[in-house]
Amino acid sequence: MVVCHCERVSEHRIAKAVRAGSTSLASVCRETGAGRGCGCCVTSLKMLIEKHLGPQPAREIPHEAA
Repeated sequence: MVVCHCERVSEHRIAKAVRAGSTSLASVCRETGAGRGCGCCVTSLKMLIEKHLGPQPAREIPHEAA
């Protein structure tokens, strides 16, 4: 499935970037070129990054920030 039509980036390419260590929207966009055109794919990119990262451990909030 093509996620970014402007740059012709597929879901497979997004998954590959995440497996290679791109864990943020910015890093996936740098790695794949997705999201650099019209920007319509950004919401889909965020969802796919979360999907391919899998469950993440909860982060502890420092006492001062709570």
